[in-house]
Formats: sequence, C-alpha cells, structure tokens
Amino acid sequence: MLKQVISYVFRKKGGTLSISEFVFALSLDLKWFSPDQAESVLKTAENEGLVQITGDMVEPLLDPNSVEIPIDFKPDQSIFAEKAAETIFDQVIDRLQSTGAMSRSEIVRRINEKQNDLGIVETDATALLVARMHGIDVTDLIDEAYDRLI
Repeated sequence: MLKQVISYVFRKKGGTLSISEFVFALSLDLKWFSPDQAESVLKTAENEGLVQITGDMVEPLLDPNSVEIPIDFKPDQSIFAEKAAETIFDQVIDRLQSTGAMSRSEIVRRINEKQNDLGIVETDATALLVARMHGIDVTDLIDEAYDRLI
C-alpha cells in the first residue's frame, strides 16, 4: 500500500516535490492523513528506499506509473502497521531489490547459499550478512534480529 500512496502523489503532482508539497498533498489535498501522519509516511518511504530526500526536496526512486493503483484507491490506517508486520528477512530482501542489481529469487538464492556455507541456522542473521556484503545499510535491523535470537 505504501508504494501505491507514493506513486499516487507523484502521479498527481509530478516529478520532484518539496517536503511541504508532499505532506500537503497527503494531508490537505487528498485528506488521507494528518500532517504528522503524512510526515511519517514520507519517512517510512525514505527508509524503504521508495523516495530520496535531499535537502527539502523529495524524489521518487520508483517509477510511479509502474505501480498499479485501483481507481477507488484510498489508504487506511493499516499503512502504519505494514512495516511492523514485515519480517527482517523481507525488509532485507526489499532493500537489496531496491538497488535493482538482483531479482528476489537471486537474493534468496544468495542468502541460502551463504547460510549453507557458514552453517548459520538463523535466516535473518544470514540475510543481514548478505545485505552488508552488498553495501546495504541494515544497522536499524540488527537490534531487532538480536532480540529475536535470545
């Protein structure tokens, strides 16, 4: 749903937007979220590699026209629960995929190979290792992965 929200805004407003234009679009134009929620949506989109924020400008890192959006699309509050429901493994795969260097199946294959090579049983730990080997920042996921181990 987050990809649809981001794509919808950029389809309506165009290429690069200021942060205030983006927040204004989500909160006042579309009336989907409060301004604070719109800022949270933007931050989550940045963390997931869907947008890039440079200074006070927001640029999409995905092609807004490639995302299917239903005609009657309207996000609900579940958008704020999506990230919590996503596993560490899924988050790592999403981050690796966002580079465009590998497909999902290639990423999973590499994680499985590394897991077999090292004899590490925990899939999340192996996924984090593979992400770091490919230069992906996953420091925000390490504590959560560690907590799940103990």
